[in-house]
Parts: sequence; C-alpha cells; structure tokens
Amino acid sequence: MTPRVLTGFSNLDDGELDIEAANAVTGLTDNDNFTFTGTDLTGFTKASGTYHASLSALKTGGQAATVAKNEAREALLPLFTAVAIIVNQQAKGNLTALLSSGIKLAAAHEHHQQPSPVNLQVANGANGSMIVSVKHSPVGDHGTVFAFTQDAKSTDPSTWTQKSVNAHKATITGLTPATSYEFTAAYKGTDDEPLIWAPPISKIVSN
Repeated sequence: MTPRVLTGFSNLDDGELDIEAANAVTGLTDNDNFTFTGTDLTGFTKASGTYHASLSALKTGGQAATVAKNEAREALLPLFTAVAIIVNQQAKGNLTALLSSGIKLAAAHEHHQQPSPVNLQVANGANGSMIVSVKHSPVGDHGTVFAFTQDAKSTDPSTWTQKSVNAHKATITGLTPATSYEFTAAYKGTDDEPLIWAPPISKIVSN
C-alpha cells in the first residue's frame, strides 16, 4: 500500500484534535515539499488557532463557550481533511515528504468502508439554490458526494447530477424554481469502494 497521511479526524477527542492540527500547522508552514493555493493552508491555520482558543475558553466559560468550541471544531475538521488530501496528492507516496507534513501516517491496513450518511438535510437557499448537508462520517472524513435529479422515478444516484466536496455541506445552484428534485448524498471513502447513498429526499425549489 502506498504510504499516505490520515485524512479523517472526526474520531479524535477535542484535545487530540488540537494537538494534531497544531502539529500539521507547524509541519506545513514554509514546507517546500508542498504548494498550497488560495486559502487552503491559511484557512486551516486560522481555524486551528480559533479551535485552540475555544478550548482554552472552556476553562472559564459556560454554555456559550461550549457552543463556540463545537462550532470551531466543525469548522476545523473539513479544512484539516482538505489539507491532508493535498499532502497525499502532492507527496505521491514519498515517505520523507509525508513525515515532514506533521500529519500522522495512516496505518498500512487501514480501510474505511463508509456507511450511508445520516441526517441528510435539504433546505431552500437564496436565489433558487438548495443547501444540502449531512453529519460527519463516523469512520473518517474524506468528503461528501451530493447528487440530485428531477426524475422522481430514477433510483440510481450514480446517474444523477453530482457535486463532490471536501466537506459535509454544499450549495446546489442552477436549479429550476417551483420544481421538485430528489436529493441524496454519500460519504467518499479512502479506496475505490462503492458509494453508499442515503435515502433520497424530495424537495421543491422555491421561487
């Protein structure tokens, strides 16, 4: 198996996530082995700092501090996954480069068979868009594939229009107002495994 770093972090407890994210920030900052575009690394670095601060605030804060910590964790997880995926893509199995990232290596035997997503949510957004989301995968975060169609009789989401994201929420645009669509989602796995789709939800796009 080609060496790679972990890309799923939702199973870490709060303290472990804080440590692992900080290690990755240290390892990837000014690391010539990797090139990040846009806000991939800066966004992750900022989210890691915000999460660390939210944990410190728990010592003296009340319920509001807990809510802030949970929100900071939810914001950090997909950014951590996105950065880890880039590391794997650019390292191409180079163990020295992978180790320099500060992210833990995945076990050689590790295999994540993703389950069907839970708590699929579909809501109307702005300008005829739809906002779709699922909860984090219980076996590791590798992103989500959302699928949709106008054909209520179609039972094969692999033939529907799809949007793949390294997160658990997406905005679907370009839909026809006052039209009913079927929506579903599947977690992306680490291997070439079949996607396990959630039961579809029917929703009418608002005008």
